[in-house]
Amino acid sequence: MLTLYQTEWCPYCHRVRQVLTELELTYTCVNVPLSRDKRERVREVSGQELVPVLKDGRKVLVGSDPIIAHLRAGYPPPADADDHAEVGLFRLVLRFEESPAEALALLRGALADADFRILAETRGFELGLDSLPDDYVLVHVALPSAVEQAVAIDPTIPAATSFALAVIPYEGGSAVAVIRPFAEAWVYGNADLSELTRLVTQQLYEALERL
Repeated sequence: MLTLYQTEWCPYCHRVRQVLTELELTYTCVNVPLSRDKRERVREVSGQELVPVLKDGRKVLVGSDPIIAHLRAGYPPPADADDHAEVGLFRLVLRFEESPAEALALLRGALADADFRILAETRGFELGLDSLPDDYVLVHVALPSAVEQAVAIDPTIPAATSFALAVIPYEGGSAVAVIRPFAEAWVYGNADLSELTRLVTQQLYEALERL
């Protein structure tokens, strides 16, 4: 019997739920109070107040990393586990032999051809971080038609349809990394917004395939 003590808004709990889904495991979910002082059940089980906590028979694990390691080691993955993992990754990284400057120029062209608009470009030195090279670039992008539709759905959520790509130096060449546009939108639980950002993601991936 697997029992997960968790909250829905906690990203570490989400990581554990993702792996439970990948492994197609059935478990009992115990949603705990927001205030740590009121988490008596968590303290009784684990001796502390943080989540996630997983109880697997007599074994109790605290924290997403130990829990995930335990699940992957103890339960065989089903045939579609990799497919679950891919959908839940929310990230795409493309690697190029070209320099970051050349990759950025290719990216600009591909985005323009797909009707995306670049809202801003911020280079590493502009972030004030000495650890980032000057040719590290964050590119903030939006699809104007999607923003317009998002405002019609709810004027407070158009930011969910904009997103950032990073162009970075990587192993003698460069890489372009992007968080899928729907990664933020799913938390709103709005079917129309989810469909809209799915279409934005599809259009973005088609543009990136042309790089």
